Amino acid sequence: MREVISNRLASISIRDLLLVEAVAQQRSFRLAAETMEISTSGLSYQVRKVEEVLGRAIFERGSKTTPTVYGQVVLDEIAAILEGITRLEALRDDSATPFGQALRLGVISSLAPLDLLQILMLCREHSAQTRVEIVCGMHQGLLRRLLNREIDILVTAEQDIPDGLGYAELFREGFVLLTRSDQEIPQLEPVFSSGLGLLPLNEDDFVPPGVAQGLEPLLTSGLARAFGLSVGHRIALVCEGYGHALLPHGWVKSMPLPPNLTLIPLPENLSGERVLGCIWRQSFPLGPEIASKLCSLRFGGCA
Repeated sequence: MREVISNRLASISIRDLLLVEAVAQQRSFRLAAETMEISTSGLSYQVRKVEEVLGRAIFERGSKTTPTVYGQVVLDEIAAILEGITRLEALRDDSATPFGQALRLGVISSLAPLDLLQILMLCREHSAQTRVEIVCGMHQGLLRRLLNREIDILVTAEQDIPDGLGYAELFREGFVLLTRSDQEIPQLEPVFSSGLGLLPLNEDDFVPPGVAQGLEPLLTSGLARAFGLSVGHRIALVCEGYGHALLPHGWVKSMPLPPNLTLIPLPENLSGERVLGCIWRQSFPLGPEIASKLCSLRFGGCA
């Protein structure tokens, strides 16, 4: 019954809830104020107003700003309210339809193109009019977007999942070594360093430590420094003779490669798999349903 909402509670605005959530995410009134583009004193006043309306403190003030036990319960409810408001905002677009109007999908850059296409096909099968917005990037940036409700679901290989997020494993995939056919083939049993080394790894490949450490003798290349190389960039560099590249299996399975490139399976002592899964905010009501549908797919990265 709407009558249970008191006048005092009704005085709390959506902006007030966003400010409270920002403090919880930043663990700092100052950082939250910078993020929300408000003065620290103004933010503190608004948060205290919410606490006074609720009758109890939401945060412990000190060297670190942390939620009280009661405050964590409040923050969970605020997350659910803001999630609903986000969905309500999407209703302003009359062309939007199921999957919560538009499904905002984040994917790490090392997700194989064919796997991404499968995800899109599933969305189209669910509703021919479903709009899908895709954001591709690095895990940490995408995770921030997920927590800030800028995307709805994230496909990644990270398994250290923060509290408040749901998780479902999708598939596992190993790695292969890409080399140029006319270049020296690296020795892998045991691994010896060679003139042509391994191109720099991308941290968002989520290469198992055993694989990375085992290939360490090859981690020297004619390329002096490189950061954040995409899979496509590494393929292009191998084509031009800059070194060998370690690639996720999904990228090269059933994908045409230039004729001068060849693949070398990793020996058992260097083999390892990364686990790809999807994560979503627990306050996102369609998260489990979408995850269940994604789990039914047979991804290209599967062994």
